[in-house]
Amino acid sequence: MRLTTSLDVARLLLGLGLALHGNDEPAILSIRRGNFLEILTLYSLRNVDVRNVIKKNAPANLQLTSLDIQKQIISACASETTKDIISDIGDKYFALLLDEARDNSIKEQMAVVIRYANNRGEVLDRFVGVVHVKDTTAVSLKSSIDDFFSKHGLSMSKVRGQGYDGDSNMRGELNGLKTLILNEDPYARYVHCFAHQLQLVVVAAVEGNQFVSDFIDYMSFVTNVVSASCKRKDELRQKQHEVMVKQLETGHVTTSRGLNQETSLTRPGDTRWGSHYKTIIRLLSMWSSVTKVLTYIYKDGSERKSRGKVVGLLDTMEKYEFVFIAHLMKVSIGHNKWFITVLATKRSEYYWSYEFGCIC
Repeated sequence: MRLTTSLDVARLLLGLGLALHGNDEPAILSIRRGNFLEILTLYSLRNVDVRNVIKKNAPANLQLTSLDIQKQIISACASETTKDIISDIGDKYFALLLDEARDNSIKEQMAVVIRYANNRGEVLDRFVGVVHVKDTTAVSLKSSIDDFFSKHGLSMSKVRGQGYDGDSNMRGELNGLKTLILNEDPYARYVHCFAHQLQLVVVAAVEGNQFVSDFIDYMSFVTNVVSASCKRKDELRQKQHEVMVKQLETGHVTTSRGLNQETSLTRPGDTRWGSHYKTIIRLLSMWSSVTKVLTYIYKDGSERKSRGKVVGLLDTMEKYEFVFIAHLMKVSIGHNKWFITVLATKRSEYYWSYEFGCIC
């Protein structure tokens, strides 16, 4: 009963993607001892059988609630989940998708994702593990992949596609990871990550047009100024709320689930072009509220330099070029994503990747 209860609580938290342990678990008098112990306590209050076998009613060396036990349960769940995925893959062909990044402890980690078609013909992407690598050279990554495949009983001969970004260590023609795998399996065709290709194409196009490039810079500047403090964010929400109430009263907008909800400006990300589209949409929908907040910042600003920047932003936003490019980018990005994606890839690679499900 004690073991089953601990497993039930751990599986619930893992399924929700929540942390198990807290920062103050050893302190008995702590009111927040982590999700695992708190849910376990609630469980015991509702179930007498559980209450009789945990905590003070359990042997001191068999509590099954310590941090080490929690980590072991997590590892066991991860192992069983990976086994189930590998079993579902079986002897089928699959595509290998990889990416590496540093974690908070400044360690290079390689995420491994496998794409395959199950017995029902459904194309599935399955995250099968994170592998620690000493460095990001192609040889090191290939060695880590070989060890990973050997551990889980996968064969390189079953790989029918590789999906990475465009870094030289990944797609190098002589010593890149894709070349090392192709030397071993000539059918493991490499496809450059489509999201990465699209980002490179759009960034290059923007940098080549001075008006659009300036618009993106000013848009980011407006977002940073308006969202620089909680006070400014609250002011923006209040102004937008007043605008929405007025529009609802006049019948210009209607209410429904998912429509006209409370929102705020979002900072565009450097590596996700879709975030620019979201920022443009919100800037246009909150135009009057943003200009009112900027005017408020100018009137109450204490620093002459900051007030000068705000005046410059207001002048820029009132120019025809800024408004025109905002609407142009809204239409271009919002309604032509699929067309841009096709242009960003070779037609042969596009159709091949569609057929074999090898798009990263």
